[in-house]
Amino acid sequence: MQQEIITSRNNPKIKFAAALSDKKFRTENGVFAFEGFKLLDEFLSCGLRPEFLFVTKSAADYIGKRHPGCPFTVVSEDVYNKISFEKSPEGIFCVSKTLDKIHNIIIIYRRDYFQTSSCLLLDGISDPGNLGTILRSAGAFGIDTVILSKNCADVYNNKTVRASMGAVFRQKTLRLDSLPAAVKALQENEVKVYAAALSKTAVPLETVDFSQKLCFVVGSEANGISKEVLDACQRQVIIGMEKSTESLNAATAASILMYEQYRSQR
Repeated sequence: MQQEIITSRNNPKIKFAAALSDKKFRTENGVFAFEGFKLLDEFLSCGLRPEFLFVTKSAADYIGKRHPGCPFTVVSEDVYNKISFEKSPEGIFCVSKTLDKIHNIIIIYRRDYFQTSSCLLLDGISDPGNLGTILRSAGAFGIDTVILSKNCADVYNNKTVRASMGAVFRQKTLRLDSLPAAVKALQENEVKVYAAALSKTAVPLETVDFSQKLCFVVGSEANGISKEVLDACQRQVIIGMEKSTESLNAATAASILMYEQYRSQR
């Protein structure tokens, strides 16, 4: 249902939406934004509802036909260009409250945060595209919880949301100040924590016993896994590859690890 048409770039709602490209502003206001038909479909299919939905005239018919009853506001092309993150936007800009499945935990108060059948730990994954791809793979391969170090990329970055293809709307995600503390908490819950690392002490992935409660840690391509986290893990593992290849993209490595765990449990 069309409620109004905004043609001024100085409209308060438009100025608010335009500021959502800034992480600090998103955090302070407890909202984030994303664009596109596919992501909106995924968002609404999860039972979520937008705070604001801005669309161009060309996209308004799509909303009316596919999601009747979903309120939206039509904006001019000029106004849409002010708020858009994309080079080739589809004309759908959704603003949402932050999600119940994503939590920032400074101190670990309860062990039950880590009573999970499957999880993945990420140490310093700073590229939003990589993070989003990992979240997408986590959803595909049945990972209950993705645990992030404090220096990982922002889950609410529009590039993260886009790369996740909507998985961010469903995936339980924890961001911690101390990843070694998370490793310890998992171990206290009888979960083996293995670090993916290119080291001489790493064992081949194919030798890992996947019948046990197990999770992996993946680090950034630039810096790998921090020494503190490596020291906290029980073992280091390596993915077999051709000698001519030095390493894998972090999202690719994480996806392989999750798939092997998923395959072994089916």
